[in-house]
Amino acid sequence: MILQLTDDQLKTIRNTCPRSQAEIDQDIAIVRHWLDKQPHLPKTSDEIIYKMLFSLKFRTEKVKLVLENYYTIKDVFPGIYGNLDPTTDTFRKHVDAVYMFPLPKLTPDLSRVLCYRMATTDAKAFCMDSQLKRNEMIWNWCFEKDPLTLSNVWIFDLTNMDTMAQWAHFNISFMKRVLKINLESKPVRIKKVHFVNVSPIAETTLNFIKHFAPQKFRDRLIFSSSFNGLQEYYPTEMFPNEWGGKAGHIEELNQRMQENLIKSKNWCIEMEHKKVDSSKRIGESKITDQSIMGIEGNFKKINFD
Repeated sequence: MILQLTDDQLKTIRNTCPRSQAEIDQDIAIVRHWLDKQPHLPKTSDEIIYKMLFSLKFRTEKVKLVLENYYTIKDVFPGIYGNLDPTTDTFRKHVDAVYMFPLPKLTPDLSRVLCYRMATTDAKAFCMDSQLKRNEMIWNWCFEKDPLTLSNVWIFDLTNMDTMAQWAHFNISFMKRVLKINLESKPVRIKKVHFVNVSPIAETTLNFIKHFAPQKFRDRLIFSSSFNGLQEYYPTEMFPNEWGGKAGHIEELNQRMQENLIKSKNWCIEMEHKKVDSSKRIGESKITDQSIMGIEGNFKKINFD
């Protein structure tokens, strides 16, 4: 589904944030020492700690914050982080309704690309919680498979998104939740977010929604009326066939991703249980931004790299 990183790619990624083994071991030990004093958090391997440290530029306090937030929202939003069995009828229906998949190759600057496209114009086929659930599962799967993660690029193909009934799902509550989850609760740097085949209705809605995002994130949003806009940033060959590339057809890439999740069914279900146990928390949380509990919050608090 995704091509393994070459030795040269991995070396280049590591060199973006060089660190000696002694420094890496010391940073892991700092986070591990903190985790050992957090009985409410699940066990986390040194490998995951290292990946998070690298992705967050070895800022140990930021890693602690993200770990706390990530495991907390999994308990707060069971509709998103619960029932992660990819073989259920509900999950399969969403796979048929929305194409979601990573591209096999990284971008030239070594970002992992996640793609999205509605398979139907039927507004009733879209489910917000299922959308976020699959997005989280796919992202976690990529994070697990890639030795290191440098940054992510999102590409939304809006070919089948041209009615107000469809865009009504993307209300402010939904978008704030998306921002909170992706910008405060995951060790990921979102480099760019592309919207292609943007219709007038889509552009109006997106321009309204983006005002609720921080300015630095808004600057990463790129609207294009056609796929030609992507060629300015990435080699065409890395895209799906429908976008002029050679990566395979969108429907095939979507199905391949689903097959990989099914093969990883036990791992997916295991992820359900890796969440905070509030009954074991010692004192009040001094790390988690409590605004993740709902949809409100001051988005100026969000940190960017």
